[in-house]
Amino acid sequence: LLLLPFLTFGQVNTFPWTNDFDNGAGLINWAGDDGDWLIWSGPTWSNNTGPQEDHTTGSGNYWYVESSAPNYPNMYFVSQTDTFDISQTPGQILSFWYHMYGNNMGELNTWIGDDNGWTKIDAIIGDQGEEWLLKYIELDNLSIVGNFTIAFEGITGSGWTSDIAIDDISIGDSYPIGCMDSIA
Repeated sequence: LLLLPFLTFGQVNTFPWTNDFDNGAGLINWAGDDGDWLIWSGPTWSNNTGPQEDHTTGSGNYWYVESSAPNYPNMYFVSQTDTFDISQTPGQILSFWYHMYGNNMGELNTWIGDDNGWTKIDAIIGDQGEEWLLKYIELDNLSIVGNFTIAFEGITGSGWTSDIAIDDISIGDSYPIGCMDSIA
């Protein structure tokens, strides 16, 4: 368990808010972890791990943890969003696409930081296959107190085939997603 500081950055109160990383802006890398998440386009540096392309268009950027040496085993990489205020816009959801492919895959934890401190709201562990998958989390169910930020914690696995990527992060209105097995 990695305890994160509650950092304050820009505040967002207009929705939907999205980040597909195609404008070259990433999230805010945390200084107290083992390294930085990176903006990348195309395949990651290593074979048999990571996505081949971004989720949005296939030719854009995504945000990822490179697990090649010295970034394993069990190294922590944390980044977080700006601060959000959804007090006037109930019914918002957090959604993002993630890619966790590799024999030595670690885990991706999603945290929410609010006036009560940090709470882990999701954990995805191990190889999820060579595809982008959707995570959809209803924020009204989380008993958020005050403004909040979302943090993504990638933990590399036992070897270099544990690149973790996310793309198309959004906070916005609920939407129908059909039959998905990755719903929180």
